[in-house]
Amino acid sequence: MSLADKVIGRRRLLKGFLIAGPTLVVAGRLDLHPAGAAIPGSPELEEHQDFTDIFIQDDGPFLYDLLVEIKPDNRVYFEIPRMEVGQGIMTTIATMMADNLDVPLENMDVALSKAEPKRADAQLTGGSHSTRSLWDPVRVIAAQIRARMTSAAALQWKVPPGILRTQNGYVIAPDGRKLSYGALSAAAATVTPMEAPRLKKPEEYKLIGQPRPRINARDIATGKATYCMDLTEVPGAVPTVPLLWERHGATVTSVDNAAEVLAMPGVIAITPFPGYPEMLIPGGVAISAETFGIAKKAKNALKVTWGAGPMDTLSDPQIDDILAGIQDKAVAPDLGEGVIDATFRWPYVSHAPMETNTAVARVTADKVEIWSGPQIPNTAVRNIAKELGYAENQVVIHIGPRGGAFGRSLFHDAPFQAAQISKLLGKPVKLMWMREEDLKVGRTRPTSVHHLRATIKGGQVATFEHRMGCAEMDLRHGLGDIISHQLVTHNNGGVDNYFFNQSGSGNIPYNVGWRSVSLQQHVLAVPSGPWRVVYAGQVCTLNEILIDELARLLGKDEYAFRRELMISDKHRRVLDLAAHEGQWGRPLPKGVAQGLGFHEEYHSLAAYLMEVDTRGPEPRMTRCTIAVDPGYTVNPQGTASGMYSAAHDGFAATFK
Repeated sequence: MSLADKVIGRRRLLKGFLIAGPTLVVAGRLDLHPAGAAIPGSPELEEHQDFTDIFIQDDGPFLYDLLVEIKPDNRVYFEIPRMEVGQGIMTTIATMMADNLDVPLENMDVALSKAEPKRADAQLTGGSHSTRSLWDPVRVIAAQIRARMTSAAALQWKVPPGILRTQNGYVIAPDGRKLSYGALSAAAATVTPMEAPRLKKPEEYKLIGQPRPRINARDIATGKATYCMDLTEVPGAVPTVPLLWERHGATVTSVDNAAEVLAMPGVIAITPFPGYPEMLIPGGVAISAETFGIAKKAKNALKVTWGAGPMDTLSDPQIDDILAGIQDKAVAPDLGEGVIDATFRWPYVSHAPMETNTAVARVTADKVEIWSGPQIPNTAVRNIAKELGYAENQVVIHIGPRGGAFGRSLFHDAPFQAAQISKLLGKPVKLMWMREEDLKVGRTRPTSVHHLRATIKGGQVATFEHRMGCAEMDLRHGLGDIISHQLVTHNNGGVDNYFFNQSGSGNIPYNVGWRSVSLQQHVLAVPSGPWRVVYAGQVCTLNEILIDELARLLGKDEYAFRRELMISDKHRRVLDLAAHEGQWGRPLPKGVAQGLGFHEEYHSLAAYLMEVDTRGPEPRMTRCTIAVDPGYTVNPQGTASGMYSAAHDGFAATFK
């Protein structure tokens, strides 16, 4: 039984039904703990727990705190306390609410909640947990609203509520009479439900489980969608581009031709700013102008002398040597029947979302107001308040959609810099990083060196070792705090090793004998952060390569070998589907090959069968078959889009 079933079963009702004008507004706080109940402590961790479970546990008190308004025109205003970064979460959650409310999806007006400090880090968008975390709250809140609507209609018609039904935003009586939710909204705000709210059963869903495009797809394709740089709500916001540190950690010694650049037509100001070195948010010089084109031209003309940076004396080979040197050593001996011993290096990988770092900021004596899209907005609120000298309740961040993120917006570089520059300049600013700045000194997935070793005994895999030496993965954006809070008493080896084990040892889907994986990290002054996932992109890709090599060593087909080692029939079914639909083993011309990969994470299973053509100057993915078992899927089209993009990004990062 889910939490939602327990809540409905106890007939506990939402607190916070308000009348705001002639409407029902649900500020959905659910009373899950009666007065006098003991304050819950950290829950016991399950034997196998995905870190999405920990996010949901941390969100606990605020999961049911959702804002829903039924308006007189029968439209539904719904705020989602998450970020839309192209993953389609607005479509997914809106679909869930519309189906459970019994309203048409086109009647939903969906917005993103502004940063709300009361939520602490529970407003995180990341870790692929948004749909799971909001599934039960949306169902419960919608059931409560339906119960109030039918009760309000029953009182008006003087009939039992049990004979009424809801459909397309109306309460309908057996004789055909109907009242819209909008017409009932004010009465529903004050009525006491006459019957216990009822959760919908899966077979009753009409929208959930059906493939559909994103609700704003046409606006995006036609340029009507509004992103941060399109905002017009801040009069006088000055287009601003930053010239960021030339080398990681370097500071501005002097601006050598400021007067010359200021004299360029359209240039408004040149403003050195310190950034936030503690969080590796770069400082530099901000160039403000009448247009972004003028600002970029001025940036390119600006001459700046930079001081030394902490990475100036380190080369890539030296970093590789450091990372190889900190790895734990492989311990399994050669058992005499075959051994594979290999070393791999992953370079730094830029997130490179379509939209670069952007933010609009207006800083006054008593308020900091920001428009941007940080994935953990309340960490941004705390840091901006602290560094700029304001109370947290004086910092407001309005959340808007971003054109991609892949983890890049877990950190709040642009909101912080925009606020800092606005305060120094004394004007509102519209800040946009140029692409070259992001690629040169922006955050990346950190470089790593891996030592993999496996041995054979009796024709079987006897040992499997994976040793990773990695430049430190920066988790100070707030996500690390969430995990630390839950793991502090559970002896899981710390935040970094928890993430590593979730994408490595804990999720190797094969019976490979004795296995041991380990992570050692070295702190470098290079801004870093998770790219799509935390460690799975590096770790699991190499695990799959090792599985291929073991199959070849044993003279076995790579698909048959995987199938033989799979830990469950559920895993085999996913692998079999990919192999069958992708025609594993079909004849291919010389220079074209097939490859298999399998991964388990986020309580989901996925198998990829890719065909790669190496006959041209660059490898090309010519065909990719994906089988996935994600559990219950709200929008299969959205799920498919995520899987396609994973194939694209994984291929690009591996073969570039």
